[in-house]
Amino acid sequence: MNSSLLALSHLKHLDLSVNDFRRIRIPEFIGSFKKLRYLNLSSTYFMGGIPARLGNLSSLYVLDLSDALDFTSLDNLDWLSHLTSLKNLDLSWLKLTGAPDWFSSVNMLPSLQVLSMSYVGLDTIPASVVHVNFTSSLTVLDLSFNNFNSILPKWLGNISSLTHLDLHYSGFYGVIPDTIGDLGSLTFLDLGGNQLEGIVPKSMVDLRRLKELHMPSNQLTGNLGGWLEQMTNLIILDLRSNLFNGSMPSSFGKFSNLTELNLAGNSVGGVLSEVHFENLTRLRLLDLYGNSITISIGQSWVPPFQLRYVDLTKCQLGPQFPEWLQFQTQIQELHLADCKIAGTMPAWFGNISSSTITYLDLSNNQIGGKLSSSFKFTKLETLSLDSNRFEGPLPTMLPSTLQTLYLSDNSFTGQLPIWPHVQSVALSDNMLDGGLSSSICQWTYLKFLDLSNNKLFGEIPKGIGDLIGLNNLNLSRNHLQGKIPWEIGGMESLESLDLSINDLSGSIPESLLTLYSLSYLNLSYNNLSGMIPTGYQLQTLNDPSIYMGNADLCGPQIFKNCFMQEYKKEISEWLWFYISMILGFVMGFWIFCGILFLKDAWRHAYFHIIDDMYDWVWVQWQLILRRLLRR
Repeated sequence: MNSSLLALSHLKHLDLSVNDFRRIRIPEFIGSFKKLRYLNLSSTYFMGGIPARLGNLSSLYVLDLSDALDFTSLDNLDWLSHLTSLKNLDLSWLKLTGAPDWFSSVNMLPSLQVLSMSYVGLDTIPASVVHVNFTSSLTVLDLSFNNFNSILPKWLGNISSLTHLDLHYSGFYGVIPDTIGDLGSLTFLDLGGNQLEGIVPKSMVDLRRLKELHMPSNQLTGNLGGWLEQMTNLIILDLRSNLFNGSMPSSFGKFSNLTELNLAGNSVGGVLSEVHFENLTRLRLLDLYGNSITISIGQSWVPPFQLRYVDLTKCQLGPQFPEWLQFQTQIQELHLADCKIAGTMPAWFGNISSSTITYLDLSNNQIGGKLSSSFKFTKLETLSLDSNRFEGPLPTMLPSTLQTLYLSDNSFTGQLPIWPHVQSVALSDNMLDGGLSSSICQWTYLKFLDLSNNKLFGEIPKGIGDLIGLNNLNLSRNHLQGKIPWEIGGMESLESLDLSINDLSGSIPESLLTLYSLSYLNLSYNNLSGMIPTGYQLQTLNDPSIYMGNADLCGPQIFKNCFMQEYKKEISEWLWFYISMILGFVMGFWIFCGILFLKDAWRHAYFHIIDDMYDWVWVQWQLILRRLLRR
């Protein structure tokens, strides 16, 4: 930056944001622009600190230093106190861990309207303050993502002008003070991700102007009634991951502006009926995951809303499919897992939000019947139907957008189709039979495959080595035979391989040594033999249980000497050779004797031949002796 900018003596607006000044410091001369009212140095990554001369900009209204420094920690903010005209201050993403007295500097700004200090590493905040200068001016306060490790300061309730208060993930604990109800101008309140506990104070009933209330991931308890009913201007209500109980007030039906209702991960119970939803015409997100709520809605009810996201996991919906879903045409994610739904899918189910839905989860229910051979969900990316009662063949045609398919723990039969676009497939605990066809070798985008506990037989196809992107392969508890193909070493991304409890034979291919990402291996309970390969990646997998149940394997991994194994094998082979030879001789001898004993004609003929042979040998022997004597 050139100091020639000083020639702009009447400069009022200077914006240098989103530039890369990593190797230079913030120029001192910027503090000389006496008439400057707007200064934006955000995302500039200057080195060094902030020059104290910035305190000379007494006419400044807006100062944005968010992410203005590159890895520099500040220990002094005294220069801020001179910016008496400042209305908007953003110090987010600076490192202020060395500035414990930050509040004193900020409190000297009587006209401050917006204060943003998110992600600055603050760990101190005064529990009490004698006087707060900006109680009637400050409208926005953002102290999110800090490490205060403190209770919520009661003096916050004195800033009556606040409309936006963001304290999420800032290390606050304890109860919410009653003084929170004094912030009657609030339209936005975020206390999420802290360690707040106890019952929500009834004084919050006075926050009638609230449009967004975020208090997720705390330990808040008690009922929703008594403090929530009057917040009829709410657009977003996020109370997920707390300990709220009781039932939902029927007054929810009056929240006509509500677009997002998130109570996931609580212990809310009771019954929800049409009354709770009658005026929620703008509702787009409904998340009641993990609650014990019973949703009792008439089969003829037509909802007044069009949902985009629905999660009713573990709520009581069944045993019938909720008929009101057929009127939803814009759902993008639908989670109905563990909802005690039974029976077969209704005919209309394949048409709900068919052009918008990307995620469908019906797992852990009792839904049965056969799946259609093709799906109408043109944008579906994830389908989870595991732990149901589906049967029959697998669908042959899947949407080209589908990446994740969970169909485990059903009763599917038949062979594997060709699904070239899928990335994750879980088909364990079914009744799939036939050979492990080479069709899976055409699933070129595959990253996860679980076919365990089926009835697959035959050999593992050699083409499986072409699945170079596969991270997890589980073929355990089937009836696979033959050798482990050498080509399996081509699966360079493989992290987990389970071939246990099959009928595989032969040696373990040394190509496994080249699977440098392999962190889990199970080859137990097969008929593998020979020396276990050593070195490279297999050297890190030294648990003997990996190879147990293979009697003919040897190697240091299982404390079995391969030399002794071969020696015993050779002795065993020779021993069986001699034993079989002797047994053969004995068997032949007794068969021969038995025949002579039972057949008179054979016996006479045999001894006659013996006599003739004896006479012939005796005569020849005598002739040889006489010839020798004549000589």
